[in-house]
Amino acid sequence: MVNTTEQVTEQQEDRDGQRVVTRKVNYEGRDEHVNRGVRVVWFITALVVTFLLVRVVLALLGANLENQFANFVYTLTDPFVAGFRGLLQVSQFQAGVSRLELETLVAALVYTLIGWGIASAIQLLSKRA
Repeated sequence: MVNTTEQVTEQQEDRDGQRVVTRKVNYEGRDEHVNRGVRVVWFITALVVTFLLVRVVLALLGANLENQFANFVYTLTDPFVAGFRGLLQVSQFQAGVSRLELETLVAALVYTLIGWGIASAIQLLSKRA
């Protein structure tokens, strides 16, 4: 919870000539929720991109798909890469054969840009007028 103190000066004549009133203002609401939302978007984006980059490394090393970890990474990232297959004129995927998955690198770049766009939109739409 973010609490801040705002000092307000009123121009009312009193015995002292001027009266200063201090009041507590709670700015918890929108700012903290916006920051939390942006952090969640970047966390999800980083998680997806990290798994995609692990997939690229596994493909470069010619990982065996019978290995549980390699199989897990490929199964998890397949939906994220599916839309990018055939985008570039590169050789087809073959299990256990070393290759650079350019479509996966393009997918990682696109998902990073999408995450940046969503985070920026959240911040932009939440600015106070």
